[in-house]
Amino acid sequence: MRQIFIVILFVATTALAQEPAAPPPVWSGNLSAGLSLTRGNSDTNNINLTFDAKQILSARNTMKYDAFYLRADADGDQTVDRTLFGARDELTLSPLTYALFDVHFLRDRFKLIDMLITPTAGIGHHFLKTSTTDFALEAGAGAIIEEDTGLPRETSGAINARQIWMWKFSPTTEFDQTAAGLWKTNDFGDALYHFEAALLASMTTRTQLKLSFLDDYKAKPPLPTVEKNDVSFLASVVMKF
Repeated sequence: MRQIFIVILFVATTALAQEPAAPPPVWSGNLSAGLSLTRGNSDTNNINLTFDAKQILSARNTMKYDAFYLRADADGDQTVDRTLFGARDELTLSPLTYALFDVHFLRDRFKLIDMLITPTAGIGHHFLKTSTTDFALEAGAGAIIEEDTGLPRETSGAINARQIWMWKFSPTTEFDQTAAGLWKTNDFGDALYHFEAALLASMTTRTQLKLSFLDDYKAKPPLPTVEKNDVSFLASVVMKF
C-alpha cells in the first residue's frame, strides 16, 4: 500500500511540474481618453477617446477591434467632429506573414463625410520583428462606399497600403508610427491618406501617458471650400486591460 501511494505521489508531482504555461488571455486591449480646456482670450475644448481590443480566436487567428472619437470646440463653435471604428481579422500564414480582412467606418463632419465604409482584404509581412521593434507593410483591395453631405452615395473599388513601425527604446517608453493610403479604382486622384505618430510612457503597469500627432489628408474633398488637410496634436491617458 505504501509503495502504491509513493508511485501516485510521484506521478502527480511530475504532472504538475510539466504542466504547460497558462495561455495568453483571450481578450486584451486598452482604452485612452484625453481632455484639454483653455479659458481667457479664447475658450477651447478638446476631447479624444480611443479604444483598441484584441481577441485571440486560435493560435493562428486573431480579431482586432478599434474605435476613435475626436471633438473640438473654439469659442462656442465646433471645429472638429470625427468618428472612426472598425474590425479586422488576421490569419497567420507564417511566422512573419499574415492575411487580413478589414472593414472600417469613418464619419468626419468638417470634411463633409457622412459615411465612408471600406471593406478590404489583403496581406501583410513583418520585415523586422523583435521584442523591441516591429516594422511591417500591408497591401490590399476591396471597396469604398462613400456618402458626402448633400451628394449622392458613391461606390467604387479600392486599393490600400499601410506601413506600421513600433520601437520600444526603453523598458517604459515606446514610439508607434503608422502611415496609410486608400485609393479609389475609378479615380486614383481621389485618395485618403492618414499618418499617425505617438510616444507612450508608462506611469504604472497598466497606465501610460500618450502624446500623438495625427495628419489626415483627403485629396478631393466634396467642396472646394473644404480644407484637404487636418492636423491634430493629442495628449491622453491609456488604461490597459
